[in-house]
Amino acid sequence: MSGSIASYDQLVRQVEALKKENSHLRRELEDNSNHLSKLENETSDMKEVLKHLQGKLEQEARVMVSSGQTEVLDQLKALQMDITSLYNLKFAPEVAGTGRSTEDNPPPPAPHRDGSGDLGRATFRMLEELDRER
Repeated sequence: MSGSIASYDQLVRQVEALKKENSHLRRELEDNSNHLSKLENETSDMKEVLKHLQGKLEQEARVMVSSGQTEVLDQLKALQMDITSLYNLKFAPEVAGTGRSTEDNPPPPAPHRDGSGDLGRATFRMLEELDRER
């Protein structure tokens, strides 16, 4: 009979350990859920800022075209392409069902001969620096 008491005590200890682990996992899940919500809110805010900036850039582009400043406009287009490529490389979700991330996609376009590639590389470095700080 002492063997069954030992088995019972062992089962009680295992149940207690499982309850503690369950509580810990629930807290961790709740923390992760809160963090995810925070990130979703930040992403939404960033999208709004980007929409606002894109609107301003489009307005500036119309002014530049009407005043004949197409060289700066070409540089802005190249910068927008570089930023879009960077965003797709860094922040796009995994390709559904393939298990491959978007890092498998080709790199951003090569620098342009008009020097706008230097601007894109500088922007890329600044965004990487901001990402590291975050």
